[in-house]
Amino acid sequence: MMKSIIRHWYELAVFVAGIVGVVLAIGQWNLLQTTILASLLIIHLHFFEEMGFPGGFPWLGINVELHIDERDATKWDLNQLSTLWGNEWFAVLVCLVPLFLPQWHWLSLAAVIFAFAELAMHLIYFPLSLKLLYNPGFFTAVFGLTPIIINYIVRAPMTRLYHWSDLVLAIVWIIFNYWMAFRGPVYKKLGAMKQYSFTAEEVNKAQRYMDQVKKNDARKV
Repeated sequence: MMKSIIRHWYELAVFVAGIVGVVLAIGQWNLLQTTILASLLIIHLHFFEEMGFPGGFPWLGINVELHIDERDATKWDLNQLSTLWGNEWFAVLVCLVPLFLPQWHWLSLAAVIFAFAELAMHLIYFPLSLKLLYNPGFFTAVFGLTPIIINYIVRAPMTRLYHWSDLVLAIVWIIFNYWMAFRGPVYKKLGAMKQYSFTAEEVNKAQRYMDQVKKNDARKV
């Protein structure tokens, strides 16, 4: 049962997004609360776009981000369990906690910065690296998270809410949670559990990007 949940966690993320959507629809929320809940909804759809449909992000992360040229997922320090851990840790600590601690303004600022980091990765870094505009997670980052955060920035009194110290704390918070989620000892330990390696079907979802990387390499010769 648990192994099945782990193997299909990014599909279950769609149902998590649905639950958050219901909570968002039936509650009375202020601007910050609406922004946080809407971002949490979109980030779970983002997980599905990256891993499920159209998918392909695991190989992209290994090849483009980490520069490891390996198609055999059993040799990766990345698997279904470590991605579940990393993505949900970051989603909860950076995207959800501000809902419960609104008085700590740097927490909500961290969520804002994270959204723009996602935009930069999916609209700039991956397209430039691949020489291909679309990449797994593109639509939810560009047309989901970004409009939500821009709406918050436009409507919230940013200069009164946030100070330079909030910016420093927000950046430190993001770095700490990124390390915990994707570089720390728990992530590495989970990534070593080969029984949770990505399947061939999941890896093959990246075939389009594998072919594109080969084309790019051929042009360099």
